[in-house]
Amino acid sequence: MKKTAITFILGLSFIMINSCSTTEQTTATDRKLKFSIQGGANLGGIIENTDMTVVPNVKVPPEATVDAFTGATRIGFNVGVHINKTLKRNQIEAGIDYMNNHQTFTYNDAENMYIGVRELNVSQVLFPLTYNFVFLRKQFPHADIQLKAGYLGQLNFISTSETGALPEYSLNVWSNGLTLGISAFPFRFNNGSKLGFYFDLHRGSQIYEDYYNQSSFKMSGSSFMKFGVKYQFN
Repeated sequence: MKKTAITFILGLSFIMINSCSTTEQTTATDRKLKFSIQGGANLGGIIENTDMTVVPNVKVPPEATVDAFTGATRIGFNVGVHINKTLKRNQIEAGIDYMNNHQTFTYNDAENMYIGVRELNVSQVLFPLTYNFVFLRKQFPHADIQLKAGYLGQLNFISTSETGALPEYSLNVWSNGLTLGISAFPFRFNNGSKLGFYFDLHRGSQIYEDYYNQSSFKMSGSSFMKFGVKYQFN
């Protein structure tokens, strides 16, 4: 595993352990740990290269180059457990999410004799760590409207099946990058728990590599958007 992955996991572990430990001297504000569960839909995962002009030996008319390799992604699902810790006026959020989707890569390159379909079942374990800016405190004191920005690491577990003559490929087990998001809890229950929503975006490093998705290509990488319902315990 890369050095950045090890550093991130150690840092995440330290924050969560530190957040869960309290002493008699800890103030009530500092002890406001907020646990939540969430679930919803997502689109994205592996981002394929669509610029065939950068692929060597793809000798087809310019208007047809996109047909040499194409990708399609089905809507998937995600679930997760998160913890928030109050930090002065804002919050730090860490979590563990599971995300799954299905992607289809279609090859139609007679010039290089790559013709067929590769199916990918993409399962990912996500480790987000964000700093959350809390907005509209006076107008909505209990809604916890937050804009999130931070880092996200991914463990990638991908199974494939294929038909036809296809190029060799490789997979990166670890990928990482930046994440942005927003969350809010407009519904508050009598027991103090809250119900709300989340919307997250991510753009990160490359997961999948083959003849049409080489590491030197700018477009290849990982990216997704996910959204859903979030329940915060009292």
